[in-house]
Amino acid sequence: MFPVEGPPIEDGVITIADGRIVSLNSGPDADATDLGDVAIIPGLVNTHTHLEFSDLTSPLTPARPFPAWVSSLMRQRQQRPVDRRDAIESGLRESAASGCTLLGEIATDDTSVSRLSQDTPRAVVFRELLGISEVVIPERLEIARRHLECESSTRDAHVIRGLSPHAPYSLAAGFFRQLIDLAVEIDAPVAMHVAETREELELLRDGTGPLVEMLKDFGVWRDRFGMPGGGIVEYLKELSRARRALVVHGNYLTDDEIEFLATQPQMTVVYCPRTHHFFGHQDHPWRRLLERGVNVALGTDSRASNPDLSLWGELEFLSRNCAEVSDETLLELATQRGADALGVGDQTGSLTPGKSADLAVVQISEGVEITTKNENELRLFDSGHHVRATMRQGRWIHQRRFDCKAPDIR
Repeated sequence: MFPVEGPPIEDGVITIADGRIVSLNSGPDADATDLGDVAIIPGLVNTHTHLEFSDLTSPLTPARPFPAWVSSLMRQRQQRPVDRRDAIESGLRESAASGCTLLGEIATDDTSVSRLSQDTPRAVVFRELLGISEVVIPERLEIARRHLECESSTRDAHVIRGLSPHAPYSLAAGFFRQLIDLAVEIDAPVAMHVAETREELELLRDGTGPLVEMLKDFGVWRDRFGMPGGGIVEYLKELSRARRALVVHGNYLTDDEIEFLATQPQMTVVYCPRTHHFFGHQDHPWRRLLERGVNVALGTDSRASNPDLSLWGELEFLSRNCAEVSDETLLELATQRGADALGVGDQTGSLTPGKSADLAVVQISEGVEITTKNENELRLFDSGHHVRATMRQGRWIHQRRFDCKAPDIR
């Protein structure tokens, strides 16, 4: 058993009552349900995804140049059914099957909220907003306000509501500020795609590059883009006004921007490893961010840029490609740091008495032991293990090849 807060517990026993963890113990317990040769970890947190694309069977192409991929994404949206329930339900099932109990979901309508239940992962649902033309901004501000104000009528264990100003290249600067004003007024979290591509940086810095032609093709080009100052740090400063802010991707954050983030404990950079690899970006600065004390969490993005929605798959990818990083650190990125990023770290993210009984059961491959990369370090993600079951608030929301009904599990 791997609590995150504290060392691993061999032959661990978790006692659960009323959906919460009561105690963690070690040793034989005749009253516990024996799950066999497994590792129990906290429920995983996918801090960034777009469930509406969960029915895609492969990422959209071409991956480069970025505007070509965006155009492909826009065509997909135009061709897709208006009713997104099946795709979103598929994404929720896939997320649960990979051990996820909490999602940071970017939504373009209310479908995601309507599909969440006690049998799915919990989610912070960020309503995505785009707007460059002054004509559309009043209506979209009203959409944003309605989304947040519904919180009072749907305050339950399944959903928290936030806003997602989409990206610097898709928002008028004034509209972006108004959305942050609204989030501050209603005390809502925000998430924004920032420092995602070189094309974005060129647009903000020089007003040139491939994104200019894309915006002209869409009929929304303006002579001046971006915040005064022409850099990413101005967006970071605005985002920092919110009580919680996710800087999604952050692939091209500079040293100065990282230093600013190091002064903002309410802000998190969300790294999507396999999506980052799909687009062929330069090395992500996530290790440097961690060294500077910036919170970093993990996401999958969507199936438009990722072969699946498995956060377990992201961990396996990182374990293979970043051998110098301990699996303890990777597990923290995928659990407690993600819960902190979404503002619920006091409720979930670790196996701690008093917290929600959110956990994943990892089947250990036959004949394989959990060994260490270095002395006293966990090796969990690179040995062919897989998620066997997922529990949220003491309820199984995914099970594979076994049926556990007892509230106390070992």
